[in-house]
Parts: sequence; structure tokens; C-alpha cells
Amino acid sequence: MVRPLLVRGLRLQTPAIVRRRFLAMGTEVLVTVACRGRRHDAEAAVLAVRRLIEDFGRDWWAWGPGALGGINRRLADGEAVAIPEAMRPLFRRAWDIHLQTGGAYEPRIGALVRLWGFDDVARIRSAPPPPGEIAAAHAALRAAPGYEESDRYGPAPGISWDFGGIAKGWIVDAALDLLAQHGFPDATVDAGGNLAVRGQRHERAWRIGIRDPRGPAEQPGLLATLDARGEAVNTHGDDQRWFEYQGRRYSHLLDPRSGWPAQGLRALTVVHPDGSWAEAAGAALFVSGPQGWQPLARRLGLAQVLVVHDDGRVQASAALAARLEPEPGVEIEPLD
Repeated sequence: MVRPLLVRGLRLQTPAIVRRRFLAMGTEVLVTVACRGRRHDAEAAVLAVRRLIEDFGRDWWAWGPGALGGINRRLADGEAVAIPEAMRPLFRRAWDIHLQTGGAYEPRIGALVRLWGFDDVARIRSAPPPPGEIAAAHAALRAAPGYEESDRYGPAPGISWDFGGIAKGWIVDAALDLLAQHGFPDATVDAGGNLAVRGQRHERAWRIGIRDPRGPAEQPGLLATLDARGEAVNTHGDDQRWFEYQGRRYSHLLDPRSGWPAQGLRALTVVHPDGSWAEAAGAALFVSGPQGWQPLARRLGLAQVLVVHDDGRVQASAALAARLEPEPGVEIEPLD
């Protein structure tokens, strides 16, 4: 309970934080709101955010009973499908980023994700799928029509749309907008590593940690922390859904240009004001690997990026390195 302070006859509310966790979109969501004596209103705002995210997760689950699942089922039946008007902005956004990244980010990759078993933690494999099946799914992806900002898509045999590489960044920003509409502009929303902040935590910036992708699951460690205001801090890592086969780790981060899980990086973090851009462009950088991520980041104008290589080396672009406070024992190499 927040106890008011009495100062020269004035009742002043002590700073308060409302923090709530819930499950949605297959992950734990944490909403944190800085408020001053408006806990009831803040709780109501967080409840509205929870409903927003839960509804979004249902409608945009590629294999679920909602709108996107229905679209994918009709595509599987060989139909051309209508894209509901409310869904077109995210379809357009995803396709625009696909084009800007030269195909390194791919929203039509659902069939490959399902083939690899990364659509559900209960289906994660112990060995890669047969190479012929991977090649067939990849060939269908290469032959699929693009999305030309139309109200219809298809026919597209073998194609499922999967917005797992952009949807959380998109809805986290929308959730923060909703909190601001309720009168709470100082807040953070974290959906499984897709985190964004607005405003500040009372008189100081929000303090954000970047996790260690090889830290113990029961007590995740950090690589570094930074102060953030009005931006997303989005991390892709090979520690979320993965299996190991013959000494090699295969994660859910598939390279759409090969159909196979990306190799060479453990994690990659992008800091940017736009959550959907940070998430989707970050996915493109991750699959571009140790040699390709930096040229692509320059081309996309992404100035704040941190990468963890397979050998444990940690590097960060100069603009981000200057903001980071490494954890004890962590060395971060700044890059030009």
C-alpha cells in the first residue's frame, strides 16, 4: 500500500510502481507502470493492456483458431484469401521490412517453422527434418507471391504467414500507446525479450538489462545494463527454442534464404524507437550471421546493436557501447 507523506500541510503521494505479469502469445508478459497515487487507475490500465495483448495473440497466432490461423488454413486449401482491413497495416509493415532487408526477414516462413517443430515447445525436434522436406518447403517459399498491399493474397501453395518475428514488437508499442491514453506515459512492457519503454521511472530513466543467452535458466544472468527512454530494446537469441544434434545447436531463428537455422551468433540486441522495426530488423541481422550483420545494420541505419558470437565474444556498435554498463567479468568490444 502506498502511504502518503505529509509535508507542511500538503499530502504528497510517494512514488509507486504497479507491476503485473501474465501469459500471452506463448510467453510471459511483464507490464510496469510508474504512477503517483493512482494505483486503481493504473491497475485498470494494465488490465486493458492484458486484454489487448491476449486478443492480439489469439488473432495473430499462425496456427491457432483466430484470424491468421484461418488465413493460413485457407491458403493450405489452395485458396486466395481476403486480408481483413484491420490486419493490413501489419501485413504491409512486415512486407516492407522484408523488402528493405533483402529477404533476410521473412513473414511467409510459417511452413518451415512448423516443419522444424518450432511452432510449439511440445513439438521441438531432436534432429533436423529430412533435407528433402526442407528443400521442398524452401522451394515453395521462393516461388510464393509477394504482398502488394492488397486486400487479398494467394493462391500460395505451401505458404503460411508467421508474424513471430515482428508481432511482439508491434503489440508492445501498441500497449504502451494504450497506457498513455489511460494517462500513464511512464511505463515498460516486456514480452519475452521484446521490451520497450516510454517516459521514465519517476525521476530517472528506466534501467534495462540485456540478458546472457548462456546464463542458467533458473537464474538468468545479464551481459550489461543501460538507461532507456522512449525506445525498444529487442533481443533475439538461440536460447529460446532449440535442440542440439551431433554437437550443433539448432534454434528457432531460421534463415529464410536457406530454410535452415541461422548459425554463428548466440544473441543479437537492437535498440531503436520503433519496436516492430527493432524486432524484425534484428531478426534479419541475426540470420545474416557474424560476417553479414554489420553491413546490413549500416544499410538499414541501425546504429545501436549488440551481438554475442558463438565463441562468447561480445561486440557492440560504438553508439550503443557508449551507453552500456557491462556486468562484472563481461568485456564488450566497441565497433566503429
